[in-house]
Amino acid sequence: MKKLPTLHILNGDASAPAFESTNLAGQVLIWREILSEGPVPVTLPAPAFWQARQSYITTTFGESAPKYKEKVLDVVEKLNETSSSFFEIVLWFDADLMCQVNLLYLLQHLSQNRAGIISVCTPAPGSQIALLKPDELAQLMEKRQVVQADALQQAQVLWELYASPDLVALQSYLEQVPMALPYLKQALTLHLKRFPACSDGLGEPERALLQFVQAGATTIEELMQAFWKHDPGYGYGDSQLKQLLDYLQPDLIQSTAPLKLSFFGDRVLHGLASFKPKAHWLGGVEVNKKLRFCFNNDTNSIHQIA
Repeated sequence: MKKLPTLHILNGDASAPAFESTNLAGQVLIWREILSEGPVPVTLPAPAFWQARQSYITTTFGESAPKYKEKVLDVVEKLNETSSSFFEIVLWFDADLMCQVNLLYLLQHLSQNRAGIISVCTPAPGSQIALLKPDELAQLMEKRQVVQADALQQAQVLWELYASPDLVALQSYLEQVPMALPYLKQALTLHLKRFPACSDGLGEPERALLQFVQAGATTIEELMQAFWKHDPGYGYGDSQLKQLLDYLQPDLIQSTAPLKLSFFGDRVLHGLASFKPKAHWLGGVEVNKKLRFCFNNDTNSIHQIA
């Protein structure tokens, strides 16, 4: 069977208008899952894995099951059916954590589906595909990185480590093994910093929100703008930041407007008290009050709790 020339996979709808303006040849598929958030039960068969993801997305973000099927499950099915039909698949993903986790999943998925040439277009940290001009996107396409067999094998290993309950194993791999793709180490290091700190129970993004409220952010909009300016490496969108704010309310940030630290939140931020995490998932780890791991800010590393 004659192969089709090119399939471009974009991370999210925001990139579509900018990409369409380039008139680059090939078919386009938009990836809309956010595998950096919630459980990734890779030990389950594919149908059960996607059922778990659907349950998480519909419960957490209010998406309907039919919409999830349209936006995610139908795209996965199309990839399964057609990925081997293209001469080249180009993955357009930014350098932030959200994009890089999605990229990891797709790299290992496509390699298992016997895709042809797989290439990656990623602008430097601080840049976003959605905000690039047509000529900048064209240059990014010209300089795309072809993903070799060893990089695909590493993507499989990293995806399994991300989805594993053993954070020390992921950290050790990041420290000891050179990355074949340039932005994976930085993104997955940010992932580790999301885990509760040994000192106060706050992940780095949560502490940042408390600091921005303390500094004067009184509305959700001001809080989000401060976060995007200070911590773009996470790639959080509106829904993720609102979810994070909900996680902190009312214990650490008052629920009523204007935003303000609670008495307990002020004590936690100043190191006078510790926050007990509410149950949630980060990759393959369920974070709850019975912590198995915490992030040591003094050593800048994950600490396993005996």
